[in-house]
Amino acid sequence: MLTDKVAIITGAGHPMGIGRAIAARLAGEGALVVLTDIEAARDGLLEGCQTLQADGVRARHFVMDVTVPDQVSSVLKSVAKQLGRIDILVNNAGIGGGSSQLMEIQREDFQRTLDVNLMGTFNCCQKVIPYLLSNPADNNQRGSVVNIASLCGLGAIADIPIAYTASKFAVVGLTKAMALEYADKGIRFNAVCPGAVNTSMREQLFTRIAEEQGISPQQAQALEDETIALGRGAEPAEIAASVAYLAGPSASYVTGLAMPVAGGMAAGL
Repeated sequence: MLTDKVAIITGAGHPMGIGRAIAARLAGEGALVVLTDIEAARDGLLEGCQTLQADGVRARHFVMDVTVPDQVSSVLKSVAKQLGRIDILVNNAGIGGGSSQLMEIQREDFQRTLDVNLMGTFNCCQKVIPYLLSNPADNNQRGSVVNIASLCGLGAIADIPIAYTASKFAVVGLTKAMALEYADKGIRFNAVCPGAVNTSMREQLFTRIAEEQGISPQQAQALEDETIALGRGAEPAEIAASVAYLAGPSASYVTGLAMPVAGGMAAGL
C-alpha cells in the first residue's frame, strides 16, 4: 500500500491515457496523487482531478511542461510546500511523432521527441532528487521513481517512429544509471516498458501505418495484434498496475529494472 505517500504523475491530462490510469491506481493504493501536464491539457487535468476527487481521492493538479526546468522546479517546490513531501515520481509524459524512416524524419521532429521523452525525464528526475533525499529513511527507503519507457526501448520494432525508439532506449539507460548511483541512498529507479497500449497514441500509429501501406486502421491493428502472444493491446490500467508495484513497498528490493509489460510481444531486434 502507498498510504499517505505523495505521488507526482506527469503527462496525466488525457482522460484515456496511461498517466490518468496510473493516478487512479496509485490513489487506490492510498497515495495522494498530483497530476501534471502541459498547458494544452489544462482542461483535461482539471477534469481528471475533479473526477478523482469526486470518488474520494486526494488529488491535486498542476500545469507543467517537463521540457522547461524552471517550471519543473516551481511545481515540485509547490507540491512539497503544500503537501509536505514528495515520495514517488512517475515520468509518463511523452510524444511519438515523426517518421519511422531514417532518411525521411525531420530534424525538428527528432529533437522535439528527445526534448520531451528524454530530457523531460531527466529534468524531472534531477529536480526531484533533493526532495526524495530529504525524506526520512524507512528501512533505507526514501523514495521511488518509475519512468515510462517502451518495449521499443529494449528492441527496435518496425514502423515505430525512429526518434521514439532512440528516446526510449535512452530513458532505459538513464534509469539504470540513476538506479546505480542512488541505490545506497534509498532511492529506487525503475522503468516500465509497455508494448501496444490502447490509447490515442496507438490509434495515431495505426492511422499513419494505414496511410503508408494503403490499408485500413483496423487492418493495421490486426497486423500488430498478431505479433502479441496474448492477442491484444493492453489497457492503460494494466500498465498502471505494474507502476504501482514498482513504486510500492512490495518492490523494495527492485531497482534498475526495465520491465516489459507487453503481453508477450517480441522486443524486436
